[in-house]
This record gives sequence, C-alpha cells and structure tokens, in this order.
Amino acid sequence: MRNRIFGGIGVLWGGAVLLFRLTDDAGPVPGGAAGLGVNAGTITGALLFFVGLFYLIKGDGKSESKSEEQ
Repeated sequence: MRNRIFGGIGVLWGGAVLLFRLTDDAGPVPGGAAGLGVNAGTITGALLFFVGLFYLIKGDGKSESKSEEQ
C-alpha cells in the first residue's frame, strides 16, 4: 500500500513539473548553469512521473497467488 501512495505522489509531482515545463512561456532554455538546472529539473520530473507510474501500477509487489496461499 505504501508503494502505491508514494507512486501516486510521484506521478502527481513529476506530472506537475513536466506540465509546467511544457507550458512555460519563458522562451528557450538559457545557457550555462541555468540551462543545466532547467534540464536537470525536467529530467527529474520525468523520472518521478514514470517511476511513480510504475509503482502505482505495480502496487505492493506481492503476487496474487502468494497472498491467496496465506
């Protein structure tokens, strides 16, 4: 259950970062350190979204057959 909760948080937070980046009207990514920061934030948001989606779908990692046997 904990993995699904954290997965949902990751999907929401990562999705918000990606949505903000896609709808940002600030123009092109600046050069230098600022550009690296923007790109790192975008990559982190994408990772949060996809890993959160994985754990949201996967759940707690227990198979159905193991929980039925117990």
